[in-house]
Amino acid sequence: MDILLLSSDKKIQSALNEGVVGSDSLLVPMSYWNQLDKFQRKALSRKLPFLLRRYTKYVVSLDRLHWRGGKIKYNWGVGELKKMTIHVNSGVWTVLGALAAAHGVSRCYLFNYLLWLEEMGIGDSIENTMNRGVPQFHDIYKMIWTLDLRKNLVSRELYFEPNPLKNKHTNTFPPPDL
Repeated sequence: MDILLLSSDKKIQSALNEGVVGSDSLLVPMSYWNQLDKFQRKALSRKLPFLLRRYTKYVVSLDRLHWRGGKIKYNWGVGELKKMTIHVNSGVWTVLGALAAAHGVSRCYLFNYLLWLEEMGIGDSIENTMNRGVPQFHDIYKMIWTLDLRKNLVSRELYFEPNPLKNKHTNTFPPPDL
C-alpha cells in the first residue's frame, strides 16, 4: 500500500518593503474627484502613506467595515468612479491590503473610507490620542481568514502586536486584595 503525504507547511514570504516604488490603481468617486482642484488631485495620488500613518491604529480597532466574512465589499452605489494611479512602495500597498482584507472590503473602499475620515476632521483627535509619543504603526499585524467547512463558518481576524489590551504578563500580577 502506498502512502500519500500532503503538507500544509507552505508559505509565501518576501520583503515587506522591496525598495521599489510600484504603480497601482485606486478608484475614487467622481463626485469627490470633481471637488478637487488640479493641485489637490495631484496631491491625492501621494496621500495614501500619510493616511495610513495617521489612521492605521484607529482602523484596526474598529468593528469590521463589512459584516460578511466570505464577501468583499466594493464601492458600489457611489456613482461613477475615477481610476487614479498612485506610486507607492510595496509595504504601503501591502498594509492597505491586509487592513482591507481584515475588514472584508476592497483596497479602494478602505482608501475612500480613510479619505472620508480625513475630510470629517477625525484625524486630529485620533493623532493626539493614539499616536502621541509612540510609533504610528504596531510592530506586527496578522490577518487570519478561517474557513470552517464543518460548521459552515467563515471569519476574518486581525491581530496586532503590541496590543496594550492583551498584555502577555497579565497573569504575573498578584490578585487584588478585596
